Amino acid sequence: MNAPEALREFLMYVVANLIEHPKQASIAVGTTQSGAVSFRIQLAPDDVRRVVGRNGFTISAIRSLVNVAAHKHGVRVVLRVDGVSDEDEAEHMGEGGGEGQPQPSEARQPAEGSTEGQSEAKQMDTNSHE
Repeated sequence: MNAPEALREFLMYVVANLIEHPKQASIAVGTTQSGAVSFRIQLAPDDVRRVVGRNGFTISAIRSLVNVAAHKHGVRVVLRVDGVSDEDEAEHMGEGGGEGQPQPSEARQPAEGSTEGQSEAKQMDTNSHE
């Protein structure tokens, strides 16, 4: 299993255990122009709050875990949750975003020449993680 697929499986496991509607969730994987692996999580509207958490602490912790796992694979990652406004994302990430954290502008739009628009989305299979 390649690094992006292993990271996607890990991310699916973490997110699936936080949400109420896993059948409505999917994770799209792409690549940014800078070569980072891009993950876009699509969730049911009421599950977005569960994944983001109060003041963005939950999504920040998820990003930290994914960044540590990505570092072991020698890749950089960008993680975005659909349904979270760019202002909310910037507010939750703070001014600098932290090392290894995607900057709001990086997470907001795929860079020109990016394959992010051609990303592959897969629904979460919670049966394999029980």
